[in-house]
Amino acid sequence: MKHRLFPLLLAVLLVLCALPVSAEEATEPTNVPREPGYCGDAIMWSFADGTLTITGAGAMDDFPEGAPWEEHRDQIKKVIISGGITYIGAYSFSDYDKLTEVEFGKDVYEIGERAFFSCDGLTAISLPASFKIFGPSSFMGCSRLKEIHCEGRFPSFRLNCLWDTYCKIYFPADKPWGVEYIAQLEEAFHGRIEFLASDGTDPYVPTDPTEAPTEAPTEAPTEAPTTVPPTTVPPATVPPTEEVTEPEPTEAPTEEPTVPILITPAPTEPVEKEGGSKAGYFIIGGAALFVLLGSILFGGGRKKGKYSR
Repeated sequence: MKHRLFPLLLAVLLVLCALPVSAEEATEPTNVPREPGYCGDAIMWSFADGTLTITGAGAMDDFPEGAPWEEHRDQIKKVIISGGITYIGAYSFSDYDKLTEVEFGKDVYEIGERAFFSCDGLTAISLPASFKIFGPSSFMGCSRLKEIHCEGRFPSFRLNCLWDTYCKIYFPADKPWGVEYIAQLEEAFHGRIEFLASDGTDPYVPTDPTEAPTEAPTEAPTEAPTTVPPTTVPPATVPPTEEVTEPEPTEAPTEEPTVPILITPAPTEPVEKEGGSKAGYFIIGGAALFVLLGSILFGGGRKKGKYSR
């Protein structure tokens, strides 16, 4: 019996030794080595005549150690991002001073951390209706960025995404953003960021309640009426009435933002990897093998035969 259990025990140990390898694969960074010309699973890039063109679909890689087009940093003046790309990788164009124009594709959802950090050449950008998230410090230090045109609903503003910028953010006049969110952001940015509708109107204009009315009240008649007889009805005969206040006019319903506003630092969400599910299967399989091994060892040891003493 002991000789038969040895191979089973060896198999269990091999499974347990493989678990750390699976966990390591689950935390693999997103900037994995790519073939030349690739910057994502199905995304390619090319450079010619001062223009960097990124085509494909899905999410770009993050580039904390430098993007694959780093050698063209001083020549890149324009970036064109195709319609199928949803995420612009972190540090993609950090400190690209020559960059003056970016065309965002129609499916861009999020701009990663420091993607356009300190791009002094940018003066205006337009974001599609699909856009939802300004990543942390994504446009921090863009001192010449004066206009951001958004076609969609209220996005999420992550930590320091527009720090050291003094710009105007335009939202669709036919899809107005909530006044309470605009007020909160304008106060948080201490007046450095101004929100305007695409037609140029300002939905959040604080009013001073102490301001005096501009029209002078009409003068009361100077002569007192002489034909009015003295009041003979005692006041108690008139029942008191409840004070009626005019209801405040209700504002037209505004659409709530699909992504909440984030003024405080947002926790970094872990990137889900396929290796995590594999590690779970290994753990469950290892536990099952241990149960089987225990039942064989302890169950088989207690069983006695007919002629046992």
